[in-house]
Order: sequence, then structure tokens, then C-alpha cells
Amino acid sequence: MGLIQRTELHKHYVVAVPRWRRPIVGYVISIPFIAATLYASLLFQEMLGEFRFPGSLLVLPVVFVAICWGVGPSVFAVVLSALLLDCYFIQPVGQLGMFKSYDILQFIPFIISGITIATISARRERERRTMLVAEQEMQSYAQELEAANRKLEDANQMKDRFLSIAAHELKTPITTIRGQAQLALRRFARQKELPSELEGVQLSLERINDQTSRLTLLIDEFMDIGHRQTGKAELRKRKCDLRDLCREVVEDQHLSTERLIRLDLPPEPVKLYLDCDRLSQVIVNLLSNAIKYSPEGSPVELCVRQGSEHALIWVRDRGKGIAREDLAHIFETFYRTPDAQASPKQGLGLGLAISKELVERHNGRIWCESEPGLGSTFFVELPLQSSAS
Repeated sequence: MGLIQRTELHKHYVVAVPRWRRPIVGYVISIPFIAATLYASLLFQEMLGEFRFPGSLLVLPVVFVAICWGVGPSVFAVVLSALLLDCYFIQPVGQLGMFKSYDILQFIPFIISGITIATISARRERERRTMLVAEQEMQSYAQELEAANRKLEDANQMKDRFLSIAAHELKTPITTIRGQAQLALRRFARQKELPSELEGVQLSLERINDQTSRLTLLIDEFMDIGHRQTGKAELRKRKCDLRDLCREVVEDQHLSTERLIRLDLPPEPVKLYLDCDRLSQVIVNLLSNAIKYSPEGSPVELCVRQGSEHALIWVRDRGKGIAREDLAHIFETFYRTPDAQASPKQGLGLGLAISKELVERHNGRIWCESEPGLGSTFFVELPLQSSAS
């Protein structure tokens, strides 16, 4: 601690101490206390005739002064008491001022006790200052953390505003481009035969449609991440059959990818109270990943089972699988496994993080089981008795 900090600490320490506990008060108060105790010691000596260890009573004012006013007044009380004991109880022998050894032996215990009390008082005062230093440091750290938190909150709000504005501004032209591309594709589809020079145009329009769809999906995922972190994404729960939800998702995925998706559903309805759109988003994310990271000819499986307390959904693929050390991180935001990063398939690592958040908000859980070379299986477990709030 520097000199300036020590000076400020001392000022703060002095201000924090009540006026009646200031050292100057201790110096003044110790005089009448010691005088009264000395008078009591003299009375005892007069009544008993021989009063051994007369300094024993003077230990009491020294202790009291040390507790209330600290080391300085306690040392003053010890010195004053020793002088008074010397004057009233220890008798000089001859003219050389030598003391009787017996009287000195009575005097020594008081000196030792006084020094011990002063030492304890000094340590106590040092601990008080240490506690004050720690308290000031904690207050300083708390203020710094509060200021940092305010800056982070401001930056986070600016980020959210930027994402909202950027998403709105980007979606408008992207939607227009996609609509124009789809309109041209529908016109080409009505033509029985296309001139050879227009075949390349149709292929370009299909690519434009695919890329604009991907851009729209990325924007939606960014917005979902922002809403998830700020708690703004509300669930609109209603009663729905999990089987119908899975059928719709599989049909859409099959139409867009033309991949074989095996659907295994129970014969009885699986009724759940949930946000159907959000859960559909979870299933779409799992199926999209399974299709993206599995061989073209291999099937993808989507199964639903109903237990006594939970409904279970799992999506299985026959891809490369996920290493054991990566399983603990695949649901983290922006995390992609080394194999996914090396793959030509593009992604930002947002789908599984969003899926985990949505499942947990439905009081469910999501996990993955995988073996390298044998594929991966993602499980979603949802409670049958879900709160309607």
C-alpha cells in the first residue's frame, strides 16, 4: 500500500471511530481510573496490613483502557501505574535508591501483564486496520465490477439493437430477391421446353433461391440467439400431437432435400402442451444436421416413443460420428467439431445451442450418443405433464 493510500486509510479509520474512543480521551480517562484503583489498593493494604502484589488491581484499568482506546493509552496506563507503584509501594533502601528484592518480585508481574496487554491491544488494532483495508478493497472491486457490468449491459443493448436493425434491413432485400427468383422459377416450370440458353439461367435462379433461403435461416438463428440471451423469446404453448408435428417436419425436409427419412411413430397420439413452432425448429435442426453430415445414400431415422412420464424423440444418422471429447461441447454457441470445420458443409454452430435452449425452456433435456464411424443419435426428452403457465 502506498503512502497516499495509507494516509487516506488513516483518515477513514479516524473518522470511523466514535469520538469517545479517540486516543486523547483514553489518555485523559486513564488518569482518574488509575488513581481510583491505586486508592483501592492502598485501602486493601491498610486493612490487610500486608498486601502482596499490589499491582494486581492496577491491571484492571490497563485492560479497560486497552479494550476501549487501544495501544497508546494502554501503554500510558502501564507507565503511569508503574510510576505510582514505585512511589507508593516500593521502598528504597539506604541512600543509593536500591530496591528490596522482595518488593521488586511483586512489581514484575504487573510489568509483564501490562506489556502483554499492550501487545495484544496492538495486534487487535492492527487486525482492525487490516479488516478496514480488506473492506475498502472489496468496496473498490465492487465499484469496478459494477462499472464494468454497466458497460457490458450498454454494449449488450447496443449489440441487440444492431442485430435487430441489421436483421430487419437485411431481410427486406433478401425476401425481395428470393420472391423474384421463385416467381421466375414458377414461370420456367410452366414452360414445356426451355431454350438451351435459358437452362443456365434456371440453374442460377435455383442457386439464388437456395442461398437466399440460407441467408434467411442464418438471420433467424442470430435473432434467436439474441432473444435467448436476453430472455425475450416467449413460448406460445398449446396442445399438439407430437406425431403430426414430426410428420410435417419430415415431409418438408424430404421435399427440400429428397433424402430418405425413416419415420417411426407410435400408434396412439402423443399429446403435449408446448410451443409447436419452437419444437418444430428443434426437430428441423436435428434432421438438417443428420442429413448434412451423413452420406448421400444413407437413411436418416426419426423416432418417437411415449413413456409413463416423458415423451422421447431421437434422430439417428449413419455419418462419421462425434468424438467423445467433443460431445461435451457440441451444444455450446458457435462450437463446431473439427470434422464439421473440415467439411465443405457450411454452418455457424448455432443450431444445437438454440435447440438446447428451447428444449430446456420446455423443462426437457437434450443429449447425444455417438461412436466414431457408426453415426450419431440425438435424443430429446419432454415431460408429458407440462405446466400450462
